[in-house]
Amino acid sequence: MMMHTKVVNDLHDVAQPVISVITPSLNHGRFLRQTIESVTAQTFRSFEHVVVDGGSTDGTVEILKEFPHIRWVSERDDHVVEAYQKALSMARGQYIIQCCVSDGFLDPNWFRKCVDVLEKDDEVSLVWGFAQTMSEEGDLLNVSFQDFFADPPPQKLNCLAFWLASGFPLPEGNYCVRSEVIKKWFPDAQSSDWFRVCPHLGFMYRFFTQGYSPYFIPVVANFGRMHHDQRSQRLSNVEKPGQVAYLKAVKAYGRSIIGGGTVHHFRNGSSQVVGQITPNDRSSLRNNIWRHRLLRSRLLRVDPYTLAVKLKERIFN
Repeated sequence: MMMHTKVVNDLHDVAQPVISVITPSLNHGRFLRQTIESVTAQTFRSFEHVVVDGGSTDGTVEILKEFPHIRWVSERDDHVVEAYQKALSMARGQYIIQCCVSDGFLDPNWFRKCVDVLEKDDEVSLVWGFAQTMSEEGDLLNVSFQDFFADPPPQKLNCLAFWLASGFPLPEGNYCVRSEVIKKWFPDAQSSDWFRVCPHLGFMYRFFTQGYSPYFIPVVANFGRMHHDQRSQRLSNVEKPGQVAYLKAVKAYGRSIIGGGTVHHFRNGSSQVVGQITPNDRSSLRNNIWRHRLLRSRLLRVDPYTLAVKLKERIFN
């Protein structure tokens, strides 16, 4: 109990946080305490935790009251983007990390690692790492995108071609992004179509098309919990078309750059333009896009024996 009080007092005294952790919440109180405790376990102490609850009736508010360092509000939201925009408006940190109410962090040094990169490298606007799946009961399962252990994605400006080739969305549960970037480009209630339906994909699209650069740290940073009433399952009939629209938009943007219809500008962490894709760069960009598509093809990641067996089954069955 004394240790818990010491942690709460430690964070309660943070007047000018470097990081803001924002957590939307609605009737998932059964996961809330573990989420909060995974955040408070971070060794980097200059952070605040902002929870925007949509008016839960399952004891969430009572749990929030146990942690006086948390800045929170509980009131009805009309849409998930309203909750995120409310949290972003409350956030005071230089950098922002999103953490869903059922998720949490595994690496206790994750916040420190993110801050180290962002403060040392002005080219970088966002830092991300591996995520690991957790069952509803709390068992850790597979680590996502394990191929990156042996073959990590390109860093910073070079990540554009990889994104155009794959549409790969950086994991929303652990990325740490400069506050002014996410506050400017995260979708809001006025956003249209899939930007509003899938706001994280909408932010990814804007992040890359506006020319910002990410940096990958190869550590398992967080867990993302699967549970029976999670948003992606409840609203799959709405989100899946949004995901398809996102991938189409990524491909269309790539075609526009290569075809000369769009001039892509690169920006640093201060949103200043630091370069662009010139007409002479288009051929190289097109080749890099195809190289990423080819080298990360599933066919090339299966050993020859397994590939032969699968082909035989497909031909003769």
